[in-house]
This record gives sequence, C-alpha cells and structure tokens, in this order.
Amino acid sequence: MSIIFASQKKLDAEISKRAAELSEQVIMEMGAELHDDLIQRLSVFRLYIDRLERVIHNPSETEDLLMNMRTDFESVVESVRRISRSLLPEQTPVNSFNERIQTLCQSLERPGMGNIYFDSMGTEQVMPAVSMTYLSRIIQELIHNAFKHSSAWHVWVHLMWEEKQLRIEVEDDGSGFNKISEFIDRLRKKNNTLKIRSTIIGATMSYHHGNKGLLARVAYKF
Repeated sequence: MSIIFASQKKLDAEISKRAAELSEQVIMEMGAELHDDLIQRLSVFRLYIDRLERVIHNPSETEDLLMNMRTDFESVVESVRRISRSLLPEQTPVNSFNERIQTLCQSLERPGMGNIYFDSMGTEQVMPAVSMTYLSRIIQELIHNAFKHSSAWHVWVHLMWEEKQLRIEVEDDGSGFNKISEFIDRLRKKNNTLKIRSTIIGATMSYHHGNKGLLARVAYKF
C-alpha cells in the first residue's frame, strides 16, 4: 500500500510540474506574441498620427494616409482575434472531435493569406474531454506556427481514426525553413507546449519532411 501511495504522490508531483511548465510556457509565448505582433502594430499608429498632423492641409496625402491606417487597423483587429482564439479555443455544443477540429480550421483560416484543408478517415472514437481539449490545442498551435514561422500558404489537417488510436497529421507548404532538417532537430529537443501537452495525455509527437514543408504527426492511443 505504501508503494502505491508513494507512486501516486510521485505521479501527482509530475503532473503538477508539467502543468506549471505548460502555464509558464504559455505565458512566455503570449507575451512574445503581444510584444512582437500587436504592440509593434499599434506603435505604427503613433507614427501615423505624427504624419497626419504634418499633412492635414494636403487632402491627397491625407486620404492616402487614412487608407493605410484603415488597412493596418484591420490587421490589428485580426491580430487581437488571433490572440483571443489562442487564449479561448473554439467551443462546440457537440461531442464530436471531428466537428470541433473542422470548426477550429475554419476559424483559423486567413482569406487571401492562408488556406486550411481538413479531412477525416475512419470511425470516430470516444475520448475523454481533457484529451479533446489538449489535442485541439496542439492542432491549433501547429497551424499557428505554420502561418507565422513557415510563411505557409496552405495547411492540411488529417485525422485518421483507427481501432485503438487516433493519428493526426498537420502539414504545411511553408518556405520559411530553408534548413528544415536543422529545424526538425531543434523541435525534437525543445520542451515546448506541444511536447508538454502531448505528454500529459500520453500522446506522442514527431516531425518529418513533408512534400513541400514541415509535417507534424501526433499519435494518441485510446
């Protein structure tokens, strides 16, 4: 009995450690996202105001400047929406993981900038709600990374349901990784949120060369 108790305490401690690591990693990534993306975009508006004050008596230049401001403002709004989605993942009233991921792909798609293609094979199996949440987060982050770091135009999300496991593939056509082998090697060594989330639910992750870019594979056993 004491051995079982000790093992349970060790397991609880490991789960707490993983949860703390995950929380810290998410905070760091969101801070970087706010600094590198949103704050920089908002800083541009200070320059716009300065320029607007100088050209206020020139209708032509003023109109051009306002058009640029409108375009950049739409970009800021999209940035806020993207950060909001990463903090609050899409919720669906159904228990279907397929529908949840399909809705997620639709919400992350960027018309004119990036397309996401979703498909599912096999018969969907029942899984715990926590596993659905973590797997959704993993797919969400892989799609986000493809657009942000790989400069991808297209992302393909495949779900392959088997009798005892779910296999997930997220592949992009990004050209941002000129040395993709080195990048894959860094991903394998990095203890990021993707690895932490997959470890918590007992899933495994691997990275490979895709047809045009990076291919990430996730295997989750029921």
